[in-house]
Amino acid sequence: MNNEMKNINNFKIKFDGQISQIDANILISSLIHTTNAIQEINRFLDSGKKIQIKVKAPEKGSFLIEINLIETVIESLQGIFNKTNIEVTAAIIAILVGIIQIKKFLKGRKPKGTSIDGNITIIINQEGSELKIENQTFNIYDKSPIIKDSLSQNFESLRNDPLITGFEITDIKEKPYIRIQREEFESMALKSEELLEGERILIEAATLNIVRLSFEESLKWDFYFKGNKISAKIKDPNFYELINKGESFAKGDILEVELQIIQKWDESVNTYINKSYQILRINRHLKRNEQQKFDFES
Repeated sequence: MNNEMKNINNFKIKFDGQISQIDANILISSLIHTTNAIQEINRFLDSGKKIQIKVKAPEKGSFLIEINLIETVIESLQGIFNKTNIEVTAAIIAILVGIIQIKKFLKGRKPKGTSIDGNITIIINQEGSELKIENQTFNIYDKSPIIKDSLSQNFESLRNDPLITGFEITDIKEKPYIRIQREEFESMALKSEELLEGERILIEAATLNIVRLSFEESLKWDFYFKGNKISAKIKDPNFYELINKGESFAKGDILEVELQIIQKWDESVNTYINKSYQILRINRHLKRNEQQKFDFES
């Protein structure tokens, strides 16, 4: 863990760009997915502490959001924190930053290789570059689909606002721990990329606007995705359980999903072309014109 991060329990999120306002859905979605990742990191640490997350309201005209992590002891400390006297909240922030570094480094692809040197994992990406990261951080990244899903969905939300040019996590004095540029949002939203002969299968976080509904599992729904109209079957069994229980869906509603895109190589234009779409999981359903709410600390 970076020495500068040993005694902190708060940090800031910065949304960069020439913006005087930010879409409420995008802001709330980003905060929700970030806090989901924080809670999942704490679960992995098995610290014996409950982490309460408090978000301070931004100043007028500012899109620096301060997040405070408050430790509440719920049982005697376990494991690593009995031995090292590291603040739980500082560890969580350091691991969150480290996991984002890994995601940025790998660009949605599997590591080409990994090796361990003491308490450091050396990751080699598909381009052959190396990243050194603490073992604990890599193990949490490797074993937690919830964290990877939350971060992917966060960057999918951010790329839906063309005025946001960057995303930063900073200390309380606004010194950056990590920055993601807008051109990196697409790869940060990617969950996996598999290359087959003449074909590429992408799984990414996606935000879809419903155009046409079809409640038969064998039929496709129509959506707008990145400004393009697409058709996709929904393969999430939990989604159809919601329908059977009476949850309503309508044209214009938003679905945050895990989207599988099958692409085929087209030699004539020297690029991969999208051929089919399939929704593997529904993460969140936002009704049209539904007001997003978030409790800011006064």
